[in-house]
Amino acid sequence: MTILPRTAALTLALTFALTLGLALTPAAGAASSEAPKPPANDEVANAQAIHALPASIEGTTVGATTVPGEVQSSCIPGTVSSVWYSLHTGAAAQRVAVELAAGGKLDGTIDVYKAVRSQLLPVACQGTEEEGKASLTFKAKKNTEYEIRVAALPTSQLAAFTLNVFQPTPAIAPPGPRLPGAGANGQVDRIQNSNAAYSIVMHAGVSYLVNLVNETKGGCVRGALFGPGTHSFEGASARFRVNCGGYRLFTPGQGEGGIYSYEVTPDTERKGEQRFHLQVSVANGAQTTPGEELGNYGRSSGRLEGSGVQVLRLYRMDVTSHSNLTLRLSAPTSAEFSLQLRDQNGGLIACSCNGSGSQKLQQQLRKGHYYAVVSERNHTSGNFTLTRESRTITRAKVSFGAEHGTAGQAVEIKVRVTPGAVGPVKVEVQRFDPVFGWQFYRTLEATVSAGTASIPFTPPSPGNWRANATYAGSRVFSPSAVGFTYLFVD
Repeated sequence: MTILPRTAALTLALTFALTLGLALTPAAGAASSEAPKPPANDEVANAQAIHALPASIEGTTVGATTVPGEVQSSCIPGTVSSVWYSLHTGAAAQRVAVELAAGGKLDGTIDVYKAVRSQLLPVACQGTEEEGKASLTFKAKKNTEYEIRVAALPTSQLAAFTLNVFQPTPAIAPPGPRLPGAGANGQVDRIQNSNAAYSIVMHAGVSYLVNLVNETKGGCVRGALFGPGTHSFEGASARFRVNCGGYRLFTPGQGEGGIYSYEVTPDTERKGEQRFHLQVSVANGAQTTPGEELGNYGRSSGRLEGSGVQVLRLYRMDVTSHSNLTLRLSAPTSAEFSLQLRDQNGGLIACSCNGSGSQKLQQQLRKGHYYAVVSERNHTSGNFTLTRESRTITRAKVSFGAEHGTAGQAVEIKVRVTPGAVGPVKVEVQRFDPVFGWQFYRTLEATVSAGTASIPFTPPSPGNWRANATYAGSRVFSPSAVGFTYLFVD
């Protein structure tokens, strides 16, 4: 073993100690283990003020916290790492839009609250979608404090974001531009184009078909008709409303003629544009009462256009006796048409409401006045043919001319079919075997005239006999049948 001189050993020990010390000291520029500092607007008490609109703000959830008792998102519970912004409105009410563009892989929510003393009342909220964006709009009252909260989902990465707060395009006020006779196409969305409005001249006592067609898949435009003299849609009472498109018949009453306004608004839960078509036309006699007459065995052809105002056809029917009614609708399989049967007071009796293509309704009806309705669904179109068949309900009776008979001597079998039916009838005769019971003997045929038929029958042997009758029906009378009548033969 080599022994170093004293000075050399001291030098080596000093060098080792310095090396070890350097190794235990953090390297210059290495990441600090300290948590990032919370943003200045981490709490609602320190919300960042938005002084003027439009405003584009760069923010971050990195380092943000949530304090005990903090309000949570109305859209998604359990959000964390929130930051706050404050908006104080001026002397006039206004509509305000808020858009969030999340950076990185941030998934979160934006919530708007109305500040009432120490309380925060939820106004609107929206969660980010797949592309990391969220947007909402709300009607801000004048001289009111609103707090805007941006927060992350519990499992989300924390990252920076851009928040845009602005006043969107003002809503259109009534009455709006005149609606052309061929209708109008348009689009609305929940942020920039919050509504569309059209004016329509309507006359008292005249019926109008109003059809709003939703032309965006997954969209849900809503419509409302407002009367003459409406100066603001806000808080006004509508004459009628439709949800997710649809048609209505409207007739102004006495003294109610004038310029009406129709407002179209979007589904606020759906982003992007929602396209629509609106058309209004005077209803004809086949779209409202009296309706087109459809006689027995009548046949009517027509066409429905779901994108226009030819959306239904009304038929009136007179049923002259207690009858079995059959309605047959022929249409292409692509046509989503409904077939309804209603009484004279509009009550729904039967409906094939979810089918498509050819359909059939069968119903037993009392004497009276009825309506059939063919209407389109889901804005489909196509040609159709409707046929009607009504057959009076009958009741058959059968009897032997006597309770007792003699073998080899004729006895009369009487058949009666009410009310006054005409057509073929069959009588089945059976004999009784004491061991094996009733056995078929033969079938006798005849024709009912004015509701009656008489058939001679000669029993060939003594014993018990019986007969039943079946009326086959006719073009105007329904079939019927009756049980057995009995004869004892000596």
